[in-house]
Amino acid sequence: MSKISKFIIITILLILASCNRSKPTQPPMDNEVTQTIVQDTVIPERPTDTSGPEDTDVPPPTQEDPTPQPPAPLPQEIILQGEPISPLLAGANVDFKQVHMLNSQIGWGLATNDERLHHVMRTEDITPPQPDLPDLTWIYPDVHFSDQDTGWVIFSHTDLVWITEDGGKNWTPTRLEFNSGMGGMIYNLDQDNIWLFQFIDGGMQKVNTALYKSNDGGHSWIKLLDPTMAPDYSIQGFDKTGVDFLNPDVGWLTRNFRGVSPDVRLDTTSDGGLIWQPLSLPAPQSAPNAFNNCSCGLNYPDLESISAGSMKLECICSEGGSIFYKNYIYHTDDGGSSWDIQSIPQGELHKISDQVYYVIGREIYRSDDGGENWDLMKTVNWDGSFSFVDQNIALGVAYDPDDEEYALVKTSSGCTSFEIIDPVILSSQTNR
Repeated sequence: MSKISKFIIITILLILASCNRSKPTQPPMDNEVTQTIVQDTVIPERPTDTSGPEDTDVPPPTQEDPTPQPPAPLPQEIILQGEPISPLLAGANVDFKQVHMLNSQIGWGLATNDERLHHVMRTEDITPPQPDLPDLTWIYPDVHFSDQDTGWVIFSHTDLVWITEDGGKNWTPTRLEFNSGMGGMIYNLDQDNIWLFQFIDGGMQKVNTALYKSNDGGHSWIKLLDPTMAPDYSIQGFDKTGVDFLNPDVGWLTRNFRGVSPDVRLDTTSDGGLIWQPLSLPAPQSAPNAFNNCSCGLNYPDLESISAGSMKLECICSEGGSIFYKNYIYHTDDGGSSWDIQSIPQGELHKISDQVYYVIGREIYRSDDGGENWDLMKTVNWDGSFSFVDQNIALGVAYDPDDEEYALVKTSSGCTSFEIIDPVILSSQTNR
């Protein structure tokens, strides 16, 4: 046999032998996720400093070390315990407590026909079939609609979040890890990216919070934070008053510090909410001691770009037995390195555009130059909470504390005049 033939035969035998070898098996992952509906993300290790103050800066993860994401959850049937909230009857008399307009014709509201249960309304009762927990569901549910069809609702003292994609005719629940003993806060960036802050319980200036993120419009939720995660600096202290995200990564969170902490700070994230970093704010030049002498908090966060955004600072102060308010708009164009601080009237702040603002209080003001100057539009004898469609049209709830009465009101004249609306409740079409 020739040397070439021997070489060919040996080569063939070697190939066959290598094909018959068993392949090594993959070892199981240490952090395998077993929960199907709400899952924990794999959190990158964060530095801790036990010698420093409780609130410490934590660097965000780098792009070279992205946070691993768990697999998509599997559907799971949820068995509801208890009778669902009964829908209101057609023609029922209700008091609206909150309204939000999506456009000039479509909106949603919260209304009660007693002082215990809040019903989600859109000319008809579209309340989810949330089990009725007597004496426990009096806290306002958090409602958020992104358009006329898609919305989310979370009630207090429950571990459920509800989603509708047909305007409230049908609702689907998803179970969370904790009970929302103190309600929640929902925010959507778009149809897919949703954040849910679940306020579990509180005490001693803590509002223990679990934060979830959904990448599929609220059908499944990934837990980002809860009170057991260390280090403790994050968002567990004080009331969360508002959140705004610029994109799936960059967001702002505001809190009310109740006068307990002189360090008034904005919470920022650059990784979608896994890690929050504190950005301390300067006191207004006109009130340099406000953070020490008043009860101050932030709200109405508004992110305009990576480096630009604004929010409201409200301080409740006392002097000589009298209570008075100091209110300001904080605006930055350099990521918070410096702030333009403008004094504004007291009341609910509404930003209509970069230039047009409203403040709704007993005195209603409007600014057409970004908050530099304010014109008095009208003086009223009620407290109002409004949702603006544009710079002239708004629907709102007026409350008279002397008579403890509510009214649904509308303006089409930029708050120079108002008309009372007598709502008519239609028969509910929501499936139970």
